[in-house]
Amino acid sequence: MMGFAKRDDVALARRPLWTALLVAGVMASAALHAQDAGNGNAPQGNAAASKPPAPSKDDATSLGAITVTATKHATAIDKTPIAITAVPAEVIADTGAVTVNDMIKLVPGVSVEDAGAGQSRISIRGIYAAGEPTTGIYYDETPISGSVGTTNDAGGHQPDLNLFDIDRVEVLRGPQGTLYGASSMGGAIRLISNKPDLDQAGGSVEAGYAVTKGGAPSWQTNAMFNLPLIQDKLAIRVVANKEDTGGYIDNVVLDRTHVGESKQGGGRVMLRYQPTDKVTIDASFSTQATNAEPSFWSPYPERWALAALYPVDLPSRYGSEMATLVPYRDHTKISNVTLNWDLDWATLTAVTSYFDRASYYSQDSTPLFQYAKYLVGELGLGHVYNADQYIPSYLYYPGHTTNWSNELRLSSKSNDTLDWTAGLYEEQRKSSLFSQEIYADPSTGGPLSPSQMFFQRHIADDLQQKAAFGEATWHVTDALNITGGLRYYDYSKDITGYTDLNFNFPLIGGGLIPPTTVSAGQNGWLKKLNISYELAPNVMVYGLAADGMRPGGANQLINLPINLTTYKADWLWNYELGIKSNWFDRKLYMTADVYQINWHDMQVGAITQDGTSEFITNAGAARMRGFEWEMLYRPLHGLDITANFNYVDAVLTQNQVSNAYEEQGVLGQVGDRVPYTPKYSGALGASYRWPIGSGLEGMARLDANYVGTSYSTFRPNDPSRTVMGNYTMVDGRVGLEDGSGRWSAYLYVKNMFNKLAFVSTGLQTYYSPFGEAYTIAPRTVGIDLKYNF
Repeated sequence: MMGFAKRDDVALARRPLWTALLVAGVMASAALHAQDAGNGNAPQGNAAASKPPAPSKDDATSLGAITVTATKHATAIDKTPIAITAVPAEVIADTGAVTVNDMIKLVPGVSVEDAGAGQSRISIRGIYAAGEPTTGIYYDETPISGSVGTTNDAGGHQPDLNLFDIDRVEVLRGPQGTLYGASSMGGAIRLISNKPDLDQAGGSVEAGYAVTKGGAPSWQTNAMFNLPLIQDKLAIRVVANKEDTGGYIDNVVLDRTHVGESKQGGGRVMLRYQPTDKVTIDASFSTQATNAEPSFWSPYPERWALAALYPVDLPSRYGSEMATLVPYRDHTKISNVTLNWDLDWATLTAVTSYFDRASYYSQDSTPLFQYAKYLVGELGLGHVYNADQYIPSYLYYPGHTTNWSNELRLSSKSNDTLDWTAGLYEEQRKSSLFSQEIYADPSTGGPLSPSQMFFQRHIADDLQQKAAFGEATWHVTDALNITGGLRYYDYSKDITGYTDLNFNFPLIGGGLIPPTTVSAGQNGWLKKLNISYELAPNVMVYGLAADGMRPGGANQLINLPINLTTYKADWLWNYELGIKSNWFDRKLYMTADVYQINWHDMQVGAITQDGTSEFITNAGAARMRGFEWEMLYRPLHGLDITANFNYVDAVLTQNQVSNAYEEQGVLGQVGDRVPYTPKYSGALGASYRWPIGSGLEGMARLDANYVGTSYSTFRPNDPSRTVMGNYTMVDGRVGLEDGSGRWSAYLYVKNMFNKLAFVSTGLQTYYSPFGEAYTIAPRTVGIDLKYNF
């Protein structure tokens, strides 16, 4: 899973004024000399002259020598004293990974709660919780924002990002706060895109078709074109992708088959301008649109107390009882301008990014009113409250999130004594959201025509963050290095909500609620200390201590007591020992680490006593102890063997705090496991390429991925607790490739043995009476065709 990547010294800008001043300075620096830099995001001189030839993927001396930029300096991965995995483009292609979720299996210590299109939560080393993300996700240097939603759960609503034409993905495990700030307390994931080539035109096209057992067919197309506009000065790169994924769910209420279809499409336009040999300016715009149906089904019909009142004959697998269509729509746009200036003694980097996301998701509320009908009937109030009028209906959540992030950074040139980075950062995120109840047509599950709404709530969520940060590495000797880092942060969060259309009904509440604003904020320091030592030329050990945090906030929830309105930031300390090594003339690369994380004031999701609404509160503490191991072995020409293993013991060390809105019997207690965190996981992969004559090569790859058992809640006696994991997934791919790299054709199979694998489950009595489960798709067989020109 290691490979080759290009150098990536990326740049950021804090304010447009600063960018304008820097550009002006750059224009005056035409006499500056060319810098010696690699490709990727780094500023380049004459690309043809300065870029060294890429090593062959079969060069045994290359193992562990991939260049990464996670520390804001270009370093070889085996000399970078942090837990980092880099997945290069060729491995992404060979495994057929399309999104970040697809490549998680290649990295130890990373888990994903996949709740369908645009609604995934990625956690690293067991740092799993509701609220702001615990894992920072970056597209190049743009932070990717989740949609806040009515429950302030931005970490659980990350957009889908396509991996086509990505140079590599870097996964950093452990807190990355000093360089990457808040919401990277568990780690960070960086998607590094290919940049325009200044001196060579070219492109590629791809097409694929697949069939899923018991489902509708799927297909995808991708295209890339690169064109120099001014030789060695200006180039453009255009990327487009489109994917239609067929559904395999059967809705027995609406009598629909192949539910769960997803249509995604988007693209990127990138410009690279190199006015002088010392300056590179990159500008890009990317867009990604998703139009999907929920791909969950109902695995627990026997666990709903009112099942007898709601008789539905569900199939044993992939059957849904949803009474409404509840579609999901998402449109994400990212605009970016990057400036990079070589000052000879240091590199000044600056970027400004604007993230714009419009999302529309829905939730079937029919079971809520079925339950309400049952309750008012039991109380003899059925003649007063008519629940039938709201059956069927659904909750509709149209929302809009923007995030303007700016950073200015100065990084030293590598030398024998001291390497350092210092910078300033600012972020302004604004989110607006509606919560609306819509009547549904019982025959179609869609809205009535014209649409009729009987409830509406407004929420606005504004987050502002500012920071000053720095890291320095002192090369004490050729073998001993000491790194220290600090980050001062200051954030504020304001949340405003009001209800302008309401109805008086048991369980829901009644009355109009005027605009109210609640605020939260905090400032402080994040710290890091890292000591590394080279025991031998190819063996390095390191020890690291770092802390992390993520912002607190406030709940905008109907009828929530004032003492539960705000919640504090949570924070943790990570202590780690690691080793990186190359063996057998660099044919074998191995890395391993052990760690302990102490997590305090955990932000957790809680449910109101009536079960109708979720909110966030601080509760208890946790401890994570783990071991991670990775290996890449190239025993002979053309054969790569990869493996990884992860063990993490993630448990509560304090009982969760009780309050009147939580069930005493299901609060997490000391020793309870953190949800969605399997103790054991691992992967084994092998790929082989061999010549078959007439300028052709054969290719074969096999991947096996094991995920251990995890649970959806803390307490074993929680009636809503469900089980996930404990499966082994096997994928395979064979292909024929042109020896000159012009074309290739592949046949692949995913979920080879058609395993039933749960990746996200829930059992909310009101909104999904039979529970909901997201599973890996049944066996899928497909073909991929690629052509480069």
